[in-house]
Amino acid sequence: MLDLGLLALRSAGILPAFTFGIQKIGWYIAAFHSDKPLSSVGLAPLIAQIGFPAPAILALWVTFNESIGALLIGCGLFTRVLAISAALGMTGALYTGVRLAEDWLRAALYLIVFLALSLTGAGKYSIDRTLQIRKANRSASRTGSSTS
Repeated sequence: MLDLGLLALRSAGILPAFTFGIQKIGWYIAAFHSDKPLSSVGLAPLIAQIGFPAPAILALWVTFNESIGALLIGCGLFTRVLAISAALGMTGALYTGVRLAEDWLRAALYLIVFLALSLTGAGKYSIDRTLQIRKANRSASRTGSSTS
């Protein structure tokens, strides 16, 4: 049952990819075609306004977290590392929402989801688990063949 719960949590983690991630990727595609600097596109101006360092880099990192990273979390690949990264991004989103007196609830909910996944891992129904099993089987077969 626990593994089904983790699968449900990971599924909830995919939602940013289809809602926020695709939109943010669109911003960068449009900027690329218009030769705009990254510092003037997407979240970078807002990140600069809040006072975070390296706004263009942080905006790209947030875009990765909410698109490719969220999809990989949903599949259960590199779950802990990507969930930590996404949780840090959601911490920034929560801070920004509170500071600007805007909607911060979604950021708080995603922060909880990603924190939970960073602590628990992906669970049994994941690519991470499949890779773990394969690695253990390879190690066992090597150990077994070297002792024969």
